Amino acid sequence: MSTKIDPRRPVIAGVSQVTAPFPAPEPTALLADALSAAATPEALAELDSLEVVAIGTRPYTNPGLLVARELGIDVGNIAYTTHGGHSPQMLVNRAAWDIWTGKRSVVAVGGAESWRTRRLLRREGRPTGWTVQDESEQPDELIGRELSMATATEARRGFGDPLDAYPMLESALRFEAGRDLTEHNDVIARLWADFGAVAAANPHAAIRREVDPGDIVSPRDGNRLISHPYRKLAVANNDVDQAAALIVTSYGRALTLGFPQDDLIFIHGFGEAVDCDSFTARESFTTSAAIEAAALDALTMAGVTIDDIDLVDVYSCFPSAVQVGARALGLPLSGALTVTGGLTFAGGPWNNYVTHSVATMVVRLREQPESLGMCTANGGLLTKHAIGIYSATPPTQELSAPHVRRLDSQRPVVDEFRGPVSIKATTVRYGRDDTPSHGFAVAETPGAERILLRVEEPELLSELGSSETVGRTGTAEGWRLVDLVGNRAVR
Repeated sequence: MSTKIDPRRPVIAGVSQVTAPFPAPEPTALLADALSAAATPEALAELDSLEVVAIGTRPYTNPGLLVARELGIDVGNIAYTTHGGHSPQMLVNRAAWDIWTGKRSVVAVGGAESWRTRRLLRREGRPTGWTVQDESEQPDELIGRELSMATATEARRGFGDPLDAYPMLESALRFEAGRDLTEHNDVIARLWADFGAVAAANPHAAIRREVDPGDIVSPRDGNRLISHPYRKLAVANNDVDQAAALIVTSYGRALTLGFPQDDLIFIHGFGEAVDCDSFTARESFTTSAAIEAAALDALTMAGVTIDDIDLVDVYSCFPSAVQVGARALGLPLSGALTVTGGLTFAGGPWNNYVTHSVATMVVRLREQPESLGMCTANGGLLTKHAIGIYSATPPTQELSAPHVRRLDSQRPVVDEFRGPVSIKATTVRYGRDDTPSHGFAVAETPGAERILLRVEEPELLSELGSSETVGRTGTAEGWRLVDLVGNRAVR
Protein backbone atom coordinates (compact mmCIF):
# COMPACT_ATOMS: atom_id res chain seq x y z
CA MET A 1 0.00 0.00 0.00
CA SER A 2 1.44 3.34 -1.03
CA THR A 3 2.06 6.02 1.57
CA LYS A 4 0.40 9.38 1.04
CA ILE A 5 2.97 12.09 0.33
CA ASP A 6 2.58 15.41 2.14
CA PRO A 7 1.97 17.94 -0.67
CA ARG A 8 4.12 20.50 1.19
CA ARG A 9 7.27 18.40 0.83
CA PRO A 10 9.97 20.43 -0.96
CA VAL A 11 11.28 18.92 -4.17
CA ILE A 12 13.65 19.79 -6.95
CA ALA A 13 11.23 19.57 -9.84
CA GLY A 14 13.30 20.71 -12.80
CA VAL A 15 16.99 21.02 -13.62
CA SER A 16 19.03 22.13 -16.58
CA GLN A 17 22.69 22.59 -17.46
CA VAL A 18 24.23 24.44 -20.37
CA THR A 19 27.81 24.14 -21.64
CA ALA A 20 28.04 26.62 -24.50
CA PRO A 21 30.47 26.71 -27.45
CA PHE A 22 32.52 29.82 -28.15
CA PRO A 23 31.37 32.53 -28.45
CA ALA A 24 28.87 32.05 -25.65
CA PRO A 25 26.25 34.65 -24.78
CA GLU A 26 26.74 36.76 -21.69
CA PRO A 27 26.10 35.05 -18.34
CA THR A 28 22.56 36.37 -17.82
CA ALA A 29 21.48 35.14 -21.26
CA LEU A 30 23.12 31.79 -20.58
CA LEU A 31 21.26 31.54 -17.28
CA ALA A 32 18.00 32.48 -18.95
CA ASP A 33 18.51 29.55 -21.36
CA ALA A 34 19.14 27.17 -18.47
CA LEU A 35 16.16 28.43 -16.47
CA SER A 36 13.83 28.19 -19.43
CA ALA A 37 14.89 24.56 -19.95
CA ALA A 38 14.56 23.68 -16.25
CA ALA A 39 11.07 25.09 -15.78
CA THR A 40 7.69 24.44 -17.31
CA PRO A 41 5.92 27.52 -18.75
CA GLU A 42 3.53 27.33 -15.80
CA ALA A 43 6.41 27.33 -13.32
CA LEU A 44 8.02 30.36 -14.95
CA ALA A 45 4.74 32.21 -14.75
CA GLU A 46 4.33 31.32 -11.06
CA LEU A 47 7.94 31.98 -10.01
CA ASP A 48 7.96 34.00 -6.80
CA SER A 49 11.69 34.04 -6.07
CA LEU A 50 14.64 34.03 -8.48
CA GLU A 51 17.89 33.50 -6.56
CA VAL A 52 21.14 33.92 -8.49
CA VAL A 53 24.58 32.74 -7.42
CA ALA A 54 27.28 35.44 -7.54
CA ILE A 55 28.72 35.80 -11.05
CA GLY A 56 32.47 36.29 -11.49
CA THR A 57 32.55 37.03 -15.22
CA ARG A 58 30.84 40.41 -15.06
CA PRO A 59 30.08 42.89 -12.25
CA TYR A 60 26.29 42.85 -12.51
CA THR A 61 24.39 44.56 -9.73
CA ASN A 62 21.25 42.46 -10.15
CA PRO A 63 21.64 39.74 -12.80
CA GLY A 64 18.33 38.13 -11.87
CA LEU A 65 16.50 41.20 -13.15
CA LEU A 66 18.20 40.82 -16.54
CA VAL A 67 17.28 37.12 -16.61
CA ALA A 68 13.64 37.93 -15.83
CA ARG A 69 13.58 40.52 -18.61
CA GLU A 70 15.13 38.04 -21.03
CA LEU A 71 12.38 35.55 -20.22
CA GLY A 72 9.61 38.15 -20.11
CA ILE A 73 8.49 37.25 -16.60
CA ASP A 74 7.64 39.16 -13.44
CA VAL A 75 9.15 37.80 -10.23
CA GLY A 76 8.14 39.00 -6.78
CA ASN A 77 11.58 38.53 -5.22
CA ILE A 78 14.93 38.66 -7.00
CA ALA A 79 17.95 37.76 -4.89
CA TYR A 80 21.70 37.73 -5.42
CA THR A 81 24.37 36.08 -3.29
CA THR A 82 27.76 37.18 -2.11
CA HIS A 83 30.70 35.12 -3.35
CA GLY A 84 31.36 31.57 -2.16
CA GLY A 85 31.16 28.09 -3.61
CA HIS A 86 28.82 27.03 -0.79
CA SER A 87 26.14 29.42 -2.10
CA PRO A 88 24.16 27.09 -4.44
CA GLN A 89 23.59 24.46 -1.76
CA MET A 90 22.85 27.16 0.81
CA LEU A 91 20.19 28.57 -1.54
CA VAL A 92 18.62 25.12 -1.99
CA ASN A 93 18.57 24.62 1.78
CA ARG A 94 16.91 27.98 2.30
CA ALA A 95 14.43 27.41 -0.55
CA ALA A 96 13.45 24.03 0.89
CA TRP A 97 12.60 25.61 4.22
CA ASP A 98 10.73 28.49 2.58
CA ILE A 99 8.65 25.99 0.58
CA TRP A 100 8.01 23.75 3.59
CA THR A 101 6.86 26.68 5.74
CA GLY A 102 4.76 28.28 2.99
CA LYS A 103 6.84 31.42 2.61
CA ARG A 104 7.52 30.62 -1.05
CA SER A 105 5.74 28.59 -3.68
CA VAL A 106 8.18 28.29 -6.59
CA VAL A 107 11.89 29.19 -6.31
CA ALA A 108 14.52 29.21 -9.05
CA VAL A 109 18.19 28.80 -8.10
CA GLY A 110 20.87 29.28 -10.72
CA GLY A 111 24.07 30.82 -11.91
CA ALA A 112 26.21 31.20 -15.01
CA GLU A 113 29.69 32.14 -16.21
CA SER A 114 30.97 33.06 -19.67
CA TRP A 115 34.58 33.41 -18.56
CA ARG A 116 36.12 31.47 -21.46
CA THR A 117 34.35 33.64 -24.04
CA ARG A 118 35.30 36.80 -22.14
CA ARG A 119 38.96 35.74 -22.08
CA LEU A 120 39.11 34.77 -25.76
CA LEU A 121 37.34 37.93 -26.93
CA ARG A 122 39.73 40.09 -24.93
CA ARG A 123 42.70 38.20 -26.35
CA GLU A 124 41.41 38.98 -29.84
CA GLY A 125 40.80 42.62 -28.92
CA ARG A 126 37.06 42.28 -29.52
CA PRO A 127 34.45 43.87 -27.25
CA THR A 128 31.92 41.58 -25.60
CA GLY A 129 28.99 43.92 -26.18
CA TRP A 130 27.48 42.62 -22.96
CA THR A 131 25.06 44.49 -20.71
CA VAL A 132 26.36 47.24 -18.45
CA GLN A 133 23.86 47.29 -15.62
CA ASP A 134 22.88 50.47 -13.86
CA GLU A 135 23.87 50.64 -10.18
CA SER A 136 20.30 51.63 -9.31
CA GLU A 137 19.02 48.17 -10.29
CA GLN A 138 19.68 46.50 -6.96
CA PRO A 139 18.30 43.07 -5.99
CA ASP A 140 15.42 42.79 -3.57
CA GLU A 141 17.63 40.68 -1.36
CA LEU A 142 21.38 40.21 -0.94
CA ILE A 143 22.10 36.80 0.58
CA GLY A 144 25.20 35.90 2.57
CA ARG A 145 28.04 37.60 4.37
CA GLU A 146 30.91 38.96 2.31
CA LEU A 147 33.46 36.21 1.76
CA SER A 148 36.71 36.93 3.58
CA MET A 149 39.67 35.15 1.96
CA ALA A 150 42.37 36.56 4.21
CA THR A 151 42.90 38.44 7.43
CA ALA A 152 44.60 41.83 7.26
CA THR A 153 47.93 40.25 8.20
CA GLU A 154 47.58 37.47 5.61
CA ALA A 155 46.68 40.00 2.93
CA ARG A 156 49.77 42.07 3.73
CA ARG A 157 51.86 38.99 2.98
CA GLY A 158 50.15 38.68 -0.41
CA PHE A 159 48.22 35.60 0.73
CA GLY A 160 44.53 34.87 0.13
CA ASP A 161 44.18 33.12 -3.22
CA PRO A 162 42.83 29.54 -3.16
CA LEU A 163 45.98 28.71 -5.15
CA ASP A 164 47.92 29.57 -2.00
CA ALA A 165 45.80 27.77 0.58
CA TYR A 166 44.73 24.42 -0.88
CA PRO A 167 48.28 23.36 -1.88
CA MET A 168 49.31 24.14 1.70
CA LEU A 169 46.58 21.80 2.94
CA GLU A 170 48.03 19.21 0.55
CA SER A 171 51.49 19.55 2.11
CA ALA A 172 50.04 18.90 5.57
CA LEU A 173 48.07 15.88 4.31
CA ARG A 174 51.20 14.46 2.67
CA PHE A 175 53.27 14.89 5.82
CA GLU A 176 50.61 13.37 8.05
CA ALA A 177 50.31 10.34 5.75
CA GLY A 178 54.08 9.77 5.91
CA ARG A 179 54.49 9.84 2.13
CA ASP A 180 57.35 11.40 0.20
CA LEU A 181 56.58 13.84 -2.64
CA THR A 182 56.54 11.17 -5.35
CA GLU A 183 54.33 8.79 -3.38
CA HIS A 184 51.84 11.49 -2.53
CA ASN A 185 51.75 12.84 -6.08
CA ASP A 186 50.82 9.31 -7.17
CA VAL A 187 47.87 9.36 -4.75
CA ILE A 188 46.70 12.72 -6.14
CA ALA A 189 47.16 11.54 -9.72
CA ARG A 190 45.11 8.35 -9.26
CA LEU A 191 42.32 10.23 -7.50
CA TRP A 192 42.11 12.94 -10.17
CA ALA A 193 42.29 10.42 -13.02
CA ASP A 194 39.26 8.70 -11.45
CA PHE A 195 37.46 12.05 -11.44
CA GLY A 196 38.41 12.60 -15.08
CA ALA A 197 36.87 9.25 -16.01
CA VAL A 198 33.57 10.35 -14.47
CA ALA A 199 33.68 13.65 -16.38
CA ALA A 200 34.32 11.80 -19.64
CA ALA A 201 30.83 10.27 -19.30
CA ASN A 202 29.20 13.57 -18.26
CA PRO A 203 27.60 15.28 -21.31
CA HIS A 204 27.87 18.69 -19.62
CA ALA A 205 31.56 18.44 -18.63
CA ALA A 206 34.02 21.00 -19.97
CA ILE A 207 36.76 18.38 -20.46
CA ARG A 208 35.41 15.05 -21.70
CA ARG A 209 38.52 12.97 -22.17
CA GLU A 210 39.88 10.32 -19.90
CA VAL A 211 43.30 11.01 -18.46
CA ASP A 212 45.98 8.70 -17.12
CA PRO A 213 47.35 9.35 -13.64
CA GLY A 214 50.62 10.30 -15.33
CA ASP A 215 48.86 13.11 -17.19
CA ILE A 216 48.01 14.83 -13.88
CA VAL A 217 51.65 15.12 -12.79
CA SER A 218 53.33 15.39 -16.20
CA PRO A 219 54.39 18.73 -17.75
CA ARG A 220 53.09 17.56 -21.16
CA ASP A 221 50.53 19.53 -23.19
CA GLY A 222 50.83 22.75 -21.22
CA ASN A 223 50.24 21.12 -17.85
CA ARG A 224 52.42 23.68 -16.15
CA LEU A 225 53.15 24.06 -12.46
CA ILE A 226 50.70 26.34 -10.69
CA SER A 227 51.32 25.96 -6.96
CA HIS A 228 53.44 23.18 -5.52
CA PRO A 229 52.53 20.34 -5.75
CA TYR A 230 49.71 21.11 -8.22
CA ARG A 231 49.94 21.35 -11.97
CA LYS A 232 47.15 22.78 -14.11
CA LEU A 233 45.22 19.49 -14.31
CA ALA A 234 44.90 19.37 -10.52
CA VAL A 235 43.20 22.74 -9.99
CA ALA A 236 39.70 24.09 -10.56
CA ASN A 237 38.99 25.02 -14.17
CA ASN A 238 37.04 28.28 -14.28
CA ASP A 239 37.77 28.82 -17.98
CA VAL A 240 34.26 27.70 -18.90
CA ASP A 241 31.01 28.91 -20.47
CA GLN A 242 28.43 27.17 -18.31
CA ALA A 243 25.08 27.71 -16.64
CA ALA A 244 22.80 25.63 -14.44
CA ALA A 245 19.36 26.15 -12.94
CA LEU A 246 17.11 24.33 -10.46
CA ILE A 247 13.39 24.71 -9.77
CA VAL A 248 12.48 24.14 -6.11
CA THR A 249 8.82 23.85 -5.20
CA SER A 250 6.48 21.64 -3.19
CA TYR A 251 5.47 18.16 -4.26
CA GLY A 252 1.83 19.19 -4.67
CA ARG A 253 2.64 22.38 -6.55
CA ALA A 254 5.06 20.58 -8.87
CA LEU A 255 2.30 18.29 -10.09
CA THR A 256 -0.03 21.20 -10.85
CA LEU A 257 2.78 23.01 -12.70
CA GLY A 258 3.24 20.18 -15.16
CA PHE A 259 6.37 18.48 -13.85
CA PRO A 260 6.31 14.69 -14.29
CA GLN A 261 5.91 12.90 -10.96
CA ASP A 262 8.84 10.58 -11.71
CA ASP A 263 11.15 13.61 -12.13
CA LEU A 264 10.60 14.97 -8.62
CA ILE A 265 13.53 14.65 -6.21
CA PHE A 266 12.83 15.20 -2.54
CA ILE A 267 15.08 17.24 -0.26
CA HIS A 268 15.65 14.98 2.75
CA GLY A 269 18.09 16.97 4.84
CA PHE A 270 20.66 19.74 4.91
CA GLY A 271 23.33 21.29 7.09
CA GLU A 272 25.67 24.27 7.12
CA ALA A 273 28.78 25.18 9.11
CA VAL A 274 31.72 27.58 8.95
CA ASP A 275 35.29 27.39 10.15
CA CYS A 276 37.33 30.32 11.43
CA ASP A 277 38.07 33.04 8.86
CA SER A 278 41.83 32.91 9.36
CA PHE A 279 43.61 30.21 7.38
CA THR A 280 46.72 30.61 9.55
CA ALA A 281 44.69 30.07 12.73
CA ARG A 282 42.93 26.86 11.62
CA GLU A 283 43.07 24.16 14.27
CA SER A 284 43.90 21.55 11.64
CA PHE A 285 45.11 21.54 8.04
CA THR A 286 44.07 17.92 7.48
CA THR A 287 40.57 17.71 8.99
CA SER A 288 37.40 19.81 9.02
CA ALA A 289 35.14 19.89 12.04
CA ALA A 290 32.83 22.18 10.03
CA ILE A 291 32.23 19.59 7.31
CA GLU A 292 31.64 16.95 10.00
CA ALA A 293 29.10 19.21 11.73
CA ALA A 294 27.23 20.12 8.53
CA ALA A 295 27.11 16.46 7.50
CA LEU A 296 25.86 15.37 10.92
CA ASP A 297 23.02 17.91 10.78
CA ALA A 298 22.05 16.83 7.25
CA LEU A 299 22.16 13.12 8.06
CA THR A 300 20.25 13.58 11.32
CA MET A 301 17.54 15.58 9.56
CA ALA A 302 17.24 12.88 6.92
CA GLY A 303 17.22 10.12 9.53
CA VAL A 304 20.08 8.21 7.89
CA THR A 305 23.79 7.52 8.31
CA ILE A 306 26.61 7.99 5.84
CA ASP A 307 26.41 4.25 5.11
CA ASP A 308 22.93 4.84 3.66
CA ILE A 309 24.24 7.33 1.09
CA ASP A 310 24.61 5.74 -2.35
CA LEU A 311 25.80 8.67 -4.49
CA VAL A 312 28.11 11.50 -3.41
CA ASP A 313 29.56 14.63 -4.93
CA VAL A 314 32.31 16.00 -2.69
CA TYR A 315 33.36 19.56 -3.51
CA SER A 316 36.50 19.21 -5.58
CA CYS A 317 38.25 22.50 -6.32
CA PHE A 318 41.58 20.86 -5.44
CA PRO A 319 42.61 17.32 -4.41
CA SER A 320 43.18 18.48 -0.83
CA ALA A 321 39.55 19.59 -0.54
CA VAL A 322 38.39 16.12 -1.58
CA GLN A 323 40.74 14.39 0.86
CA VAL A 324 39.64 16.55 3.79
CA GLY A 325 35.97 16.24 2.78
CA ALA A 326 36.12 12.46 2.37
CA ARG A 327 37.79 12.09 5.75
CA ALA A 328 35.15 14.26 7.43
CA LEU A 329 32.40 12.15 5.86
CA GLY A 330 34.12 8.84 6.59
CA LEU A 331 34.43 7.88 2.92
CA PRO A 332 37.35 6.25 1.05
CA LEU A 333 39.20 8.12 -1.69
CA SER A 334 37.98 7.15 -5.17
CA GLY A 335 36.19 8.43 -8.25
CA ALA A 336 32.96 7.41 -6.54
CA LEU A 337 33.22 10.71 -4.66
CA THR A 338 31.85 12.63 -7.67
CA VAL A 339 28.90 12.41 -10.05
CA THR A 340 30.12 15.25 -12.29
CA GLY A 341 33.87 14.70 -12.58
CA GLY A 342 34.79 17.65 -10.38
CA LEU A 343 35.86 21.24 -10.89
CA THR A 344 38.91 20.45 -13.02
CA PHE A 345 37.15 18.33 -15.63
CA ALA A 346 33.40 19.00 -15.36
CA GLY A 347 34.27 22.67 -14.87
CA GLY A 348 34.52 25.06 -11.96
CA PRO A 349 32.32 28.04 -12.86
CA TRP A 350 33.46 30.26 -9.98
CA ASN A 351 30.73 30.06 -7.32
CA ASN A 352 28.24 27.99 -9.30
CA TYR A 353 29.74 24.49 -9.50
CA VAL A 354 27.35 23.03 -6.95
CA THR A 355 24.29 24.07 -8.96
CA HIS A 356 25.76 21.74 -11.59
CA SER A 357 26.51 18.97 -9.10
CA VAL A 358 22.98 19.10 -7.67
CA ALA A 359 21.50 19.10 -11.19
CA THR A 360 23.62 16.07 -12.10
CA MET A 361 22.68 14.35 -8.84
CA VAL A 362 18.99 14.90 -9.64
CA VAL A 363 19.40 13.17 -13.00
CA ARG A 364 21.24 10.24 -11.41
CA LEU A 365 18.60 9.85 -8.70
CA ARG A 366 15.81 9.82 -11.28
CA GLU A 367 17.59 6.80 -12.75
CA GLN A 368 18.06 5.22 -9.31
CA PRO A 369 14.86 6.12 -7.43
CA GLU A 370 15.66 4.04 -4.33
CA SER A 371 19.05 5.72 -3.83
CA LEU A 372 20.09 8.57 -1.57
CA GLY A 373 22.50 11.23 -2.84
CA MET A 374 24.62 13.82 -1.02
CA CYS A 375 26.19 16.99 -2.40
CA THR A 376 28.74 18.99 -0.44
CA ALA A 377 29.64 22.63 -1.09
CA ASN A 378 32.63 24.68 0.01
CA GLY A 379 33.27 28.41 0.03
CA GLY A 380 36.45 30.32 0.74
CA LEU A 381 39.60 28.52 1.87
CA LEU A 382 37.80 25.40 3.09
CA THR A 383 35.84 27.82 5.27
CA LYS A 384 32.08 27.75 4.55
CA HIS A 385 30.24 24.48 4.04
CA ALA A 386 26.75 23.44 3.01
CA ILE A 387 25.45 19.90 2.46
CA GLY A 388 22.22 18.51 1.00
CA ILE A 389 20.70 15.01 0.88
CA TYR A 390 18.31 14.01 -1.92
CA SER A 391 16.23 11.08 -3.16
CA ALA A 392 13.33 10.23 -5.45
CA THR A 393 11.90 8.33 -2.49
CA PRO A 394 9.86 10.57 -0.14
CA PRO A 395 11.40 11.37 3.25
CA THR A 396 9.94 10.13 6.50
CA GLN A 397 11.16 12.92 8.79
CA GLU A 398 10.33 16.60 9.18
CA LEU A 399 12.68 19.31 7.94
CA SER A 400 14.36 21.65 10.40
CA ALA A 401 15.05 25.35 9.99
CA PRO A 402 18.42 26.08 8.36
CA HIS A 403 21.07 27.21 10.80
CA VAL A 404 24.79 27.71 10.46
CA ARG A 405 27.05 26.07 12.98
CA ARG A 406 30.01 28.32 13.72
CA LEU A 407 33.20 26.51 14.68
CA ASP A 408 35.40 29.44 15.57
CA SER A 409 38.02 27.54 17.56
CA GLN A 410 41.40 28.78 16.40
CA ARG A 411 45.06 28.99 17.30
CA PRO A 412 46.70 32.21 18.52
CA VAL A 413 48.48 34.07 15.71
CA VAL A 414 51.39 36.53 15.77
CA ASP A 415 52.13 39.02 13.00
CA GLU A 416 55.91 38.75 13.25
CA PHE A 417 58.48 36.58 14.99
CA ARG A 418 62.25 36.22 15.09
CA GLY A 419 63.77 32.87 15.82
CA PRO A 420 63.18 29.14 15.30
CA VAL A 421 59.77 27.93 14.12
CA SER A 422 58.27 24.55 13.25
CA ILE A 423 56.90 24.30 9.68
CA LYS A 424 53.28 23.08 9.45
CA ALA A 425 52.32 23.72 5.80
CA THR A 426 54.03 25.15 2.69
CA THR A 427 53.61 25.92 -0.99
CA VAL A 428 55.45 27.63 -3.84
CA ARG A 429 53.77 29.71 -6.53
CA TYR A 430 55.09 29.52 -10.11
CA GLY A 431 55.01 31.80 -13.12
CA ARG A 432 53.90 30.68 -16.56
CA ASP A 433 57.48 29.62 -17.33
CA ASP A 434 57.56 27.23 -14.31
CA THR A 435 59.89 29.60 -12.45
CA PRO A 436 59.07 29.94 -8.74
CA SER A 437 57.92 33.44 -7.86
CA HIS A 438 57.31 33.23 -4.11
CA GLY A 439 56.09 30.87 -1.46
CA PHE A 440 54.30 30.65 1.87
CA ALA A 441 54.73 28.69 5.06
CA VAL A 442 52.51 28.42 8.09
CA ALA A 443 54.75 27.83 11.08
CA GLU A 444 54.48 27.48 14.83
CA THR A 445 56.60 29.37 17.35
CA PRO A 446 58.07 27.79 20.51
CA GLY A 447 55.14 29.37 22.34
CA ALA A 448 52.64 27.41 20.16
CA GLU A 449 51.58 30.52 18.27
CA ARG A 450 50.99 30.39 14.53
CA ILE A 451 52.56 32.69 11.97
CA LEU A 452 52.24 33.05 8.20
CA LEU A 453 55.64 33.53 6.58
CA ARG A 454 56.43 34.62 3.04
CA VAL A 455 59.31 32.92 1.21
CA GLU A 456 61.29 34.78 -1.46
CA GLU A 457 64.91 33.48 -1.43
CA PRO A 458 65.51 31.40 -4.62
CA GLU A 459 67.39 28.59 -2.84
CA LEU A 460 64.67 28.26 -0.23
CA LEU A 461 61.94 28.26 -2.88
CA SER A 462 63.80 25.48 -4.69
CA GLU A 463 63.98 23.48 -1.47
CA LEU A 464 60.27 23.95 -0.76
CA GLY A 465 59.48 22.69 -4.25
CA SER A 466 61.78 19.65 -4.26
CA SER A 467 61.85 18.16 -0.76
CA GLU A 468 59.66 17.65 2.29
CA THR A 469 59.81 20.81 4.36
CA VAL A 470 56.77 20.28 6.62
CA GLY A 471 57.90 19.11 10.03
CA ARG A 472 61.28 20.79 9.76
CA THR A 473 62.60 23.71 11.76
CA GLY A 474 63.06 27.05 10.07
CA THR A 475 64.16 30.52 11.01
CA ALA A 476 61.73 33.42 10.89
CA GLU A 477 62.86 37.02 10.48
CA GLY A 478 59.79 39.14 11.08
CA TRP A 479 57.33 37.98 8.42
CA ARG A 480 59.81 36.03 6.24
CA LEU A 481 61.12 32.48 6.34
CA VAL A 482 64.86 32.84 5.77
CA ASP A 483 66.19 29.31 6.15
CA LEU A 484 65.44 25.68 6.98
CA VAL A 485 67.47 23.70 9.49
CA GLY A 486 68.38 20.05 8.88
CA ASN A 487 67.41 17.86 5.96
CA ARG A 488 64.87 15.48 7.48
CA ALA A 489 61.29 16.16 8.50
CA VAL A 490 60.31 14.95 11.96
CA ARG A 491 56.79 13.51 12.24
